[in-house]
Amino acid sequence: MKITRSDVARMAGVSPAVVSYVTNGGPRPVSTSTRARVEAAIEALGYRPNALANAFRDGRSTSVGLLIPSPLNPYYAEMAQVIETELLAHGYLLSMGISTFNPEQDEAHLRSFEDRRMAGLVIASGASVTSSVAHQERSIGQVVLDEVPGLGIPSVYTDNHYDAARAVDHLQLHGHSVIGCIAGPVGWRDCEVRVDAWRSQQQSAGLPSGRELVTHGDVSEEGGSMALRILLSDESYRSSRRRQKPTAVFVNSDVQAFGALRACHELGIRVPDDLAIVSFDGVRQGLFSQPRLTSMRRPLKEMVRAAVSILLGDLEDRAGEHPVSPVHRALRGNMLIGESCGCVPPITWHGGMS
Repeated sequence: MKITRSDVARMAGVSPAVVSYVTNGGPRPVSTSTRARVEAAIEALGYRPNALANAFRDGRSTSVGLLIPSPLNPYYAEMAQVIETELLAHGYLLSMGISTFNPEQDEAHLRSFEDRRMAGLVIASGASVTSSVAHQERSIGQVVLDEVPGLGIPSVYTDNHYDAARAVDHLQLHGHSVIGCIAGPVGWRDCEVRVDAWRSQQQSAGLPSGRELVTHGDVSEEGGSMALRILLSDESYRSSRRRQKPTAVFVNSDVQAFGALRACHELGIRVPDDLAIVSFDGVRQGLFSQPRLTSMRRPLKEMVRAAVSILLGDLEDRAGEHPVSPVHRALRGNMLIGESCGCVPPITWHGGMS
């Protein structure tokens, strides 16, 4: 037998409308004693509100949409987990769509979130924003977990330039001067910023920073493996007339670094003895690579907490019709020290991303 709102109201001695106020958080206040009676009746009867019906009646659901690149990238897999945990703490569920960076498909995901009357929308990558028309005015609140200059919606992101420069500086402190750079696809803003940081950090120390020391690849294990092979190939040296091979590499993402480590193993290159590696992201999987990966950890928990706070605040502003200027926040991370850079650390996991 299905338990209804009227059943709860009878047991609690209140009207069905009061039950609705308790389960939906308004629109009218409920006294502490009345709320306690209603909640006790809900628990005793096992009542579950019809979330979909509430969404169509009240104008929004208790779900938040997430448009995210492939969770095969461990950074985005961990991001999705952190977002879900944070949303659950605020009473919201997560509904996820996989971004393909294809304008039509990404836009279809965004329309679907709106059609299902999601309470809000989190966009994980700026590449999804620029490849879709997410700039346009939408009926639901949005926040982006990436830096997109000129964006008219709130964003929280990593200070890519500062943190990438710190990663390169770590390799310099180990005594490396010829430091290569494995980057993501040409045209991706995050990758361009990290390459610029690598170059600026090398130039500030008077060290090589030419284009011949940069190779691009997909943000995947395969992309990292291929980029490292190209960077160190004899053909690359003939075409660039380089005199020295890199003794260290800054890799733009952990998932590429895992591929680079595999390529080193297959090529007989010892890490860090022959080639030191420092990466960017700080995913937990790096604790289980061989050697363990030194990486600039993005402050993912802090980013998500700030983004959810901004999003929920935006929902309240929309409900009260008090529009505010979009908030943009840049956060800085910290180094997770493994052995791939040459350090010999008593490594511990700080739980920053899981």
